[in-house]
Amino acid sequence: MKQHKVMIGEKVLYQAAQLSHAENFAAARRAEGIDCHVAPDTTKKVRKVRINPLTGKPRRNGKNHPAQDT
Repeated sequence: MKQHKVMIGEKVLYQAAQLSHAENFAAARRAEGIDCHVAPDTTKKVRKVRINPLTGKPRRNGKNHPAQDT
């Protein structure tokens, strides 16, 4: 799960799974006069290869792979 952080310098003030929640929290703190910023979590989720149970081969991703005639 992603963890976006609202920070004051190096100190984490708030942590949220949704970026919009972190941005709303930061905006509220700025309205109170607290200078803070949002550090979005940019890590990519590692997904294991999905195997097609009919062929035993990995599934193809995206629309760039047209169907092959066999």
